[in-house]
This record gives sequence, C-alpha cells and structure tokens, in this order.
Amino acid sequence: MSIEVRSVSKQFGDFHALDDVSVSLPTGQLTALLGPSGGGKSTLLRIIAGLEDADAGTVEIEGRDATRLPAQQRNVGFVFQHYAAFKHMSVAKNVAFGLEIRKVAKEEVRARVDELLRLVHLEQFADRRPSQLSGGQRQRMALARALAVRPSVLLLDEPFGALDAQVRKELREWLRHLHDEFPVTTVFVTHDQEEALEVADEIVVINAGRVEQVGSPDSLYDAPASAFVMSFLGPVTTLDGALVRPHDVELVAPGHGTGGRVARITRIGFEVRVEVRTAAGRTDLTLTRSAARARGIAVGEQVEVALVAGATSVPAPGAVARELLPAR
Repeated sequence: MSIEVRSVSKQFGDFHALDDVSVSLPTGQLTALLGPSGGGKSTLLRIIAGLEDADAGTVEIEGRDATRLPAQQRNVGFVFQHYAAFKHMSVAKNVAFGLEIRKVAKEEVRARVDELLRLVHLEQFADRRPSQLSGGQRQRMALARALAVRPSVLLLDEPFGALDAQVRKELREWLRHLHDEFPVTTVFVTHDQEEALEVADEIVVINAGRVEQVGSPDSLYDAPASAFVMSFLGPVTTLDGALVRPHDVELVAPGHGTGGRVARITRIGFEVRVEVRTAAGRTDLTLTRSAARARGIAVGEQVEVALVAGATSVPAPGAVARELLPAR
C-alpha cells in the first residue's frame, strides 16, 4: 500500500473532525475520499499531506512513517480547489517553480516543463500569465506544477469544485485519462458522488469523522453497507420498509405487489420518473420513455409496485427491521 492511515483522530475544539480513522490507499490507484461537507475528508487529506497534525494515530507513505514529517519532506503534490498561482509568472515558470527551488539543472527543468505542458494540453499557453487562462486551464496548470517534482503521491482537495458543471465534467474525464497515462498514486476529495463513481478506482466514504465503507465504485453501488452509503451514492426511494434504487422498482400485475396511486409523472430526457403514493408513503420509480409510452401510465391511476429480481436494498432509516419478501 502507498498510504497507510492507522487510528487517526483529530479535534478542532469540541468538534471531532476524525474519530479513529484507519484506511489503506493502494499504490498507483486513483482513490476518492467521498462524503458530505464537514464529514472529515479534507481534514484526512491535509493530515496525509502534513498540512495538519493528527491528535492521535499514524500516517505511513510508501513504507515510511510520515506522522511527524513536515509537508516538504513527504514527497507529495497538493492541489487545492482555489489554486493560488504566481500571477507575475508565465504558465511555464509556474510549472517550473518547484524544480527551480530544488536547484534542478536548467536543461532538465526545460525538458520536464515541456513534457508536462504537453501532458496537460497547455503547451501553446506556455508564455501566458495565469490570468489569461480559463478556470479549467488554471487547474490543469496546477496539476502540472504538482507533478513537476515527481511526487510519490498526488493529493487533490476538490480541485474542480469552483468550476461550472460542464467544465467539471470535462476535467474529471481528463483527470481519469491523465492518471491512466501517468499512474501516480492519487487521492482526491469530492462531495460529488457522480465524480467519484466516474473517476475513481476505489472510493472511501467518510461521514461524521468515520469511514463508512471502502470499495470499488461498483461494489459500493451494488452492495452498500448502510443506508447512508446507499443514499450518498445515488437516488433512492422506499418500498415496504426498504431503501432501494428507483430503477429497481417496477410496475406489476394486480395481486403481485404493493398497491398505490400515481401522484406525479416527470419526463426528463430519456427518463420518466413516476411518483406512487402507497399506504406506507411515497415510492418513486423510473421508466424509459418508450416503456412509459407502451404502458400508457397516467396520473391518478391505481397501480402495484414491487422490487425487481436481485434488487439491492437496505433497511430504510427509522424503519422497523423485518424480513423483506423476495422481489417478484
């Protein structure tokens, strides 16, 4: 493992930011720390980077105890959401900065900067100032600068959080491709579940200072360990006391499910979302437009709903624990 965090705790006054957190982050993988604001994910990243000290526990990076090492001795690259570039320097000079202060030979600096600018698709902007770049371009410059010193670990704290949705999407696709080409061990913080599911090899779900679950995107989505993990990784609804995905609920023939009335139908792109009111409350399901047209569903209609075979479910928060009937 590239990073081993063992029994790390951190308090800010009376607030427990991290409570006995242990996690292993694999070498060469892209790992997402995913969770709500205030859940502890950025604090954990800053402790790994050496920008915060843990109150208890240890951090090991590439087999070396880094718990008390200053940040500059941990060989990590760090990129923040709001990246502070040197405004008076060109893009190339910003990328070269870390190499120059390490007294790297000029020829090697020039070659490394040229390589990285090509890697992040900024070679044509080498002589521009950061103010002349778009937000997405500035973040690519920040990544190039972090990679310049060949860190053993790259740490990203919500690097695309300040950008608009379309640029975020483009940059996360770009980050995934970059990592495939340049597989440095990378850990990034995000509260965006779609971002984590799309980009990461592994996801660490953190909530209220504790690790809720660790696994691949598929394993967390298909087998969530708790209602929190399930609800944080995508849309959910309830049916018969269980928390389920709307796409795992289907309309069934009379006598084969839970009865209810169609309260609302919403069409969004290729998807049709149907809200059904049952005696127990509200259940949502999704259909394709073609399936909805074929079914001819209408508001006010009496229907029955059930889980599809093999559906993932967990007890809904506050529900009385009981054996669920198998999906029909």
